[in-house]
Formats: sequence, C-alpha cells, structure tokens
Amino acid sequence: MSYIETLHKNSKGWITKAQIKNSEYTQWHYKYKNLLELNFADENIYISMNTFFKPSRRIECIKELKANFIDLDIYNTKFTKEQIIMNLEENYFNRSIPRPNIIVDSGRGLYLIWLINSVPGQALPLWKAVEEYLYKELKEFGADRKALDAARILRVPESINSKSNSKVKVIDHYEYTYDLREIQNNFLPELKPKEKKKGRPKKVIFVHRERSLYYARIQDLIKLCELRKYDLKGHRELILFLYRYYLCVFTEDAEKALNDTLELNNEFIYPLKEKEAITATKSAETCYFSKDKQYKYKNETLIELLEITEDEQRVMTTIISKSEYKRRDRIYQKNKYNEKLKKDGKMSKKEELKLTREKIKNLRLEGFKNKEIMQMLGISSTTTFERHISYLKKNGFL
Repeated sequence: MSYIETLHKNSKGWITKAQIKNSEYTQWHYKYKNLLELNFADENIYISMNTFFKPSRRIECIKELKANFIDLDIYNTKFTKEQIIMNLEENYFNRSIPRPNIIVDSGRGLYLIWLINSVPGQALPLWKAVEEYLYKELKEFGADRKALDAARILRVPESINSKSNSKVKVIDHYEYTYDLREIQNNFLPELKPKEKKKGRPKKVIFVHRERSLYYARIQDLIKLCELRKYDLKGHRELILFLYRYYLCVFTEDAEKALNDTLELNNEFIYPLKEKEAITATKSAETCYFSKDKQYKYKNETLIELLEITEDEQRVMTTIISKSEYKRRDRIYQKNKYNEKLKKDGKMSKKEELKLTREKIKNLRLEGFKNKEIMQMLGISSTTTFERHISYLKKNGFL
C-alpha cells in the first residue's frame, strides 16, 4: 500500500481505479482514504496518477497534477529491462532527464514516475511540455506515445498483469519530490518557436502557448455546457466537433479524444446517437491527421456560431469578445492603479469618498452643524455636501 500513499497521500480530488476483466473495462472513482480500503491484489488493476475535481476521467476535469510518467514498452525494443535500466542510470538520469522517483516493473515493460509537488489543472500545458520532452528522450527505449495523457491510468504494484502472468512491482524508489518548474528549468531546452509554411508571411508560433490555448478552449466549451445545464440543442454537433478536434491536438491521442467526446455527448440532456456523434465529428480527426488545415476559429466566429451571451463570456477564459476583453482590461488597470496608490501610501478616490462620508456621519452624530462640518472637512460646494448627506440617509447611516 506504500505505493498508493506515496503517490496520493495528500490528494484532494477523485482518483480513478480501473480493471480489465474478461476483456471488459470498468472504472470507479474514489477519494484517497476510501482508495486505501480497496484490494489491489487482482488481475489488471490500474489507478490514475493525477486526480479529478469530479468523478470523470477527462483532462478538463483534472484537479491536481501529481506526477509525470513514461510507459516503456520494452517488448518493442531490442533491449532487456536490465539493459535499459543500466543505460538510463549511466547516461540519462540527472543528465538529460531527472531521476525517476519510482520505477515499476509492469510485467512486459517499465513505468518511470516523477513525483511533483501538486499543481492545479491550469498547469496542464506545462505538464504536457515536460511529458513530451521525457517521451522524446526515452523514445528509443520503447516510450509509448499513446501514454502521455494526464488522465492516464497505470498498473498498480501488487496487481497481476494477465498478459505476462506476473506481479507488478516497484523495483526502485528515490525519495524526492520535484517542482514542475524545476524540471522545466533544469532539463527542458528553451521552447523553440516554429514558423509557418513557406509562401506565407513569417509568424512565430510558440508551441507552449499554442498548447495552452487549446486547453483553454476545451475548458471554455465545458464551461458553456455547464452554464446551459447541458441543454445544447442546436449546438451539439459543433460543440462535439470542436471538443474532439481540440482534444486531438492537445493530447495527440485520437482514440482517447473520441472516447471523451462520446462521454461528453452522453452528458447532454438530448444526446446524439453514438453513430451520429461519431459521423458529425469525424472531420475533426481527419483534419488533425492531415496537418494541412487547422480549425482556428476566431473568437467572434465562435461567439456567433454558439450564440454565447455577454454574461456567459464573463466566465470564459479565451472565447470572449473585444468588448469583454476591454472590460477585463479596465478592471485590471484599475486594480493595478489602486495597488500603486496603496504602495505609495495613498488612497483611491473611492476610499477617499468613503472616508469623507464616515467623517460626516461621525461629526453629525457629535452634534456639529452642516456649515461647521463643511468648514472642518474643507468642503466648499454645498451641492457636493448635500449629495453626501443624501447618500448617508438613503443607506441608513443617518
């Protein structure tokens, strides 16, 4: 049970436990304390490395990122497990990649797991960048491209791998917990931009920022579904299409993207039939694999097509109009200005107004007349003073 404790001791979210039995896949979701009560000494038992804020194993539901991991399919290489571990120990660990905290013999392969100080799901784009880097470094040792999903489940030590008829076990444990930024700063090369194809004006596209945009788009689509209480009639096909496309690009796992799209469809009050949902979103996968065309709808287009209201935009991350952007910028600039005033030991106009009215109220209670109060506070305008009195009376202060 030490493996579960090491991985999820301070976890606050839902943890997925899954099992494949008689070719059927089943999964359940537990909080950490309940997970400890379960028996893992059975065939093909898996748990999620990261946690979810609700019982749903989809990336937009990730609550805590707890670990990076790489699944090495040794059987796809010319090496033995012992040869790979020896090579990694001598040439890779603390050189091109950080030393893993846990190495698990999964039966036919190895899991390398890096424990990280828990970060919220918003850090997923950076987590993904680290995951991609580890994959590229370990590709020659059988790193599984399809196992780079933050919602991934891995076999649990002490369970049985029915394919190899062997017990899954921890073969190395390194006591340390990394910061995600620590891995980025110490091991990842500077994230280099890529340029668009020839024949077009040169424009720099930062991979890390682009990935962040797709993740934000996914979250906005789910937020829209929640705001409308999953009553999406009239917009179901487009939402599912965009969701599947953004997932394909972000996770680079078309199969998982389809499964999650069908799961989202089933949450609709009026879901499409499964075949209809697959057909309606098929072009998303086609586009992803072709790489010739990208569905980069402008915000204005998405707002129009999905009929997103101004109130809905207020809780969106990226799908917002220019007016909503300006509204947020005004708030940001105002807060920034107020912070500067506070730093300089000054008050904002709102704070000054509140203080003046407080003084007027207290002086009135002490029995001073209006003219006396105006002289004491240096208020020359009778109209201004009367406005203060009117406000205080209207709000029950006088």
